[in-house]
Amino acid sequence: MPTTARIVAIVLTAILVSGCATYHRGAETLRRPSDVAAIVMMPVDVEIFELSAGGSLEPKADWTEAAHRNLVEALRAEEAGRGLAFRGFDETVLTAEQRVPIDQVQRLHGAVGRAIQTHWNSGPLVLPAKQGRFDWTLGAPAAALRGQTGADYALFIWVRDSHSSPGRVGLIVAAAILGVSVPGGVQTGFASLVDLSTGEIVWFNRLLRGVGDLRTAEPARETARTLLDGFPR
Repeated sequence: MPTTARIVAIVLTAILVSGCATYHRGAETLRRPSDVAAIVMMPVDVEIFELSAGGSLEPKADWTEAAHRNLVEALRAEEAGRGLAFRGFDETVLTAEQRVPIDQVQRLHGAVGRAIQTHWNSGPLVLPAKQGRFDWTLGAPAAALRGQTGADYALFIWVRDSHSSPGRVGLIVAAAILGVSVPGGVQTGFASLVDLSTGEIVWFNRLLRGVGDLRTAEPARETARTLLDGFPR
C-alpha cells in the first residue's frame, strides 16, 4: 500500500492532468474457452481516509469496514443486474503458504493500476515507450490465480476514498470567502479485468472524482455502477 504522501501525489497529479473522469480501455468482448467466460472476483481493496485541516490523510478503520461491506454488496447487485456471473474468491480456505502468491498479485495489481492512472492518457506523464498502446500486464504471477481458481479472468477492484474533517470543511469555506480554492476529499480507484492465461489487463476503468461515499449503501451502489461501466461481454 502506498504511503499517505504517495496517495495524495497520485490523486493530485491525476486531477491536474486529467480532471475528474472515468474511462475504459481494452476488450469489448471476452475470449471464451467455453460458452461462458469464468471470471473470479478478487477481494476488493478499499480504504477510507479522513482529510484533516492540514491536508494529512488519516485511515479510518470503521469507515473502511463499512465501505468494504457496502461495495461488495453493491458489486454483487450490479453483477446480477447486468446478467453477469462472477465467482467469489474465498480467502478463508487458503493456508498461509497459499496466501503468499495471492497477496503478491493483489499488491502487484494495485501498483500497476496506479501506474496506469498516472501515466496512461495523462498528457506530459504519458510513457513514450508505450507509443499509445494499452499493453499493461501483471505477468506470470497471474498464473497463481488461474491455478487456484480455474477461472479464465480475474476482476480486481481498488478504491481509495477520503472525506473532509470538520476542520477541513471550515478551511474550505473560509478560503472560498477569500476567493481561494482548497481541495476537499476525493474518490479514486479502478477496476481491472485480467486474462489469467497471459496476465494481460484486457479492460481497465478508472474512477477519479470529488464526489462519492462508500460509507453508505446507495452511494456505494453508484460507485460500483461507475466502476463497471463498459464492462465487456
